[in-house]
Amino acid sequence: MISKNAGLVGKRIKMMRLAKGMKQKQLADGLKISQSNMSNIESGRCAVTIDHLIILREIFACSMNDFFVDIEKSADKSSNKGYSVEDLFKIVAKLKG
Repeated sequence: MISKNAGLVGKRIKMMRLAKGMKQKQLADGLKISQSNMSNIESGRCAVTIDHLIILREIFACSMNDFFVDIEKSADKSSNKGYSVEDLFKIVAKLKG
Protein backbone atom coordinates (compact mmCIF):
# COMPACT_ATOMS: atom_id res chain seq x y z
CA MET A 1 0.00 0.00 0.00
CA ILE A 2 1.30 3.44 -0.94
CA SER A 3 1.50 6.03 1.81
CA LYS A 4 -0.66 9.12 2.05
CA ASN A 5 2.48 11.21 1.47
CA ALA A 6 3.14 9.52 -1.88
CA GLY A 7 -0.39 10.46 -2.88
CA LEU A 8 0.20 14.08 -1.89
CA VAL A 9 3.42 14.22 -3.91
CA GLY A 10 1.62 12.70 -6.90
CA LYS A 11 -1.14 15.28 -6.60
CA ARG A 12 1.45 18.05 -6.51
CA ILE A 13 3.15 16.69 -9.65
CA LYS A 14 -0.20 16.67 -11.44
CA MET A 15 -0.93 20.28 -10.40
CA MET A 16 2.48 21.40 -11.59
CA ARG A 17 2.02 19.59 -14.91
CA LEU A 18 -1.38 21.20 -15.47
CA ALA A 19 -0.10 24.65 -14.49
CA LYS A 20 2.62 24.24 -17.11
CA GLY A 21 0.03 23.18 -19.70
CA MET A 22 1.60 19.78 -20.28
CA LYS A 23 -0.15 16.57 -21.27
CA GLN A 24 0.43 13.54 -19.09
CA LYS A 25 2.05 11.74 -22.04
CA GLN A 26 4.55 14.60 -22.51
CA LEU A 27 5.63 14.39 -18.89
CA ALA A 28 5.83 10.59 -19.02
CA ASP A 29 8.04 10.84 -22.11
CA GLY A 30 10.32 13.30 -20.28
CA LEU A 31 10.69 10.78 -17.46
CA LYS A 32 11.07 7.86 -19.90
CA ILE A 33 8.13 6.01 -18.34
CA SER A 34 4.76 4.90 -19.68
CA GLN A 35 1.72 7.14 -19.50
CA SER A 36 0.01 4.54 -17.31
CA ASN A 37 2.91 4.69 -14.85
CA MET A 38 2.66 8.50 -14.86
CA SER A 39 -1.06 8.20 -14.16
CA ASN A 40 -0.34 5.86 -11.25
CA ILE A 41 2.17 8.34 -9.80
CA GLU A 42 -0.21 11.29 -10.11
CA SER A 43 -3.08 9.36 -8.55
CA GLY A 44 -0.97 8.07 -5.66
CA ARG A 45 -1.22 4.40 -6.69
CA CYS A 46 2.56 4.35 -7.23
CA ALA A 47 5.34 6.31 -5.53
CA VAL A 48 7.66 8.53 -7.56
CA THR A 49 11.37 7.74 -7.41
CA ILE A 50 14.06 10.15 -6.29
CA ASP A 51 15.60 10.01 -9.77
CA HIS A 52 12.28 11.05 -11.28
CA LEU A 53 11.89 13.87 -8.76
CA ILE A 54 15.28 15.23 -9.83
CA ILE A 55 14.18 15.22 -13.48
CA LEU A 56 10.81 16.75 -12.56
CA ARG A 57 12.60 19.51 -10.67
CA GLU A 58 14.40 20.41 -13.88
CA ILE A 59 11.25 20.16 -16.04
CA PHE A 60 9.22 22.38 -13.70
CA ALA A 61 12.15 24.66 -12.76
CA CYS A 62 11.31 24.35 -9.09
CA SER A 63 12.95 23.27 -5.86
CA MET A 64 12.62 19.81 -4.32
CA ASN A 65 10.67 21.40 -1.47
CA ASP A 66 7.88 22.29 -3.90
CA PHE A 67 6.94 18.62 -4.18
CA PHE A 68 6.48 18.29 -0.42
CA VAL A 69 4.56 21.43 0.53
CA ASP A 70 1.30 19.52 1.10
CA ILE A 71 3.07 17.08 3.40
CA GLU A 72 4.36 19.89 5.57
CA LYS A 73 0.96 21.56 5.47
CA SER A 74 -0.87 18.42 6.59
CA ALA A 75 1.61 18.00 9.45
CA ASP A 76 1.00 21.57 10.62
CA LYS A 77 -2.69 22.41 10.23
CA SER A 78 -2.27 25.57 12.30
CA SER A 79 -0.42 27.37 9.49
CA ASN A 80 -3.54 27.77 7.32
CA LYS A 81 -3.28 31.39 6.20
CA GLY A 82 -4.68 32.67 2.93
CA TYR A 83 -4.35 30.60 -0.23
CA SER A 84 -2.71 27.20 -0.27
CA VAL A 85 -0.14 26.35 -2.92
CA GLU A 86 -2.73 24.01 -4.45
CA ASP A 87 -5.20 26.91 -4.71
CA LEU A 88 -2.58 29.06 -6.42
CA PHE A 89 -1.78 26.34 -8.98
CA LYS A 90 -5.50 26.01 -9.76
CA ILE A 91 -5.80 29.77 -10.23
CA VAL A 92 -2.77 29.88 -12.55
CA ALA A 93 -4.12 26.93 -14.57
CA LYS A 94 -7.47 28.69 -14.99
CA LEU A 95 -5.80 31.92 -16.04
CA LYS A 96 -3.82 30.07 -18.69
CA GLY A 97 -7.13 28.86 -20.08
